[in-house]
Amino acid sequence: MLKNEPARAFYGPAQCIAASEQEAIDTLMVTDSLFRSTDLAERKKYVQLVEDVKGYGGTVHIFSSLHVSGEKLGLLSGVAALLRFPMPELEDLAVDSDSDSD
Repeated sequence: MLKNEPARAFYGPAQCIAASEQEAIDTLMVTDSLFRSTDLAERKKYVQLVEDVKGYGGTVHIFSSLHVSGEKLGLLSGVAALLRFPMPELEDLAVDSDSDSD
């Protein structure tokens, strides 16, 4: 799937939240460390994302940050999504987000 349709997989909070707003997420993957953040607003953001995805029938997988899979996901911002349909516009969002942090 990803080889033929790379615009169906994204990682990073901005991309995953934008995809969730369009109810495009089929599978959301999140590390448990995001729910243990000391920043209350950040924790609420991820709890809301999980609830939204579950609300429209998506699947959510929470990975332990103590497991190798959770460690690897943590290196990719701690959140990733497989989409129901391609959203190439999220690629532009990824570029814009990167340039904003410079």
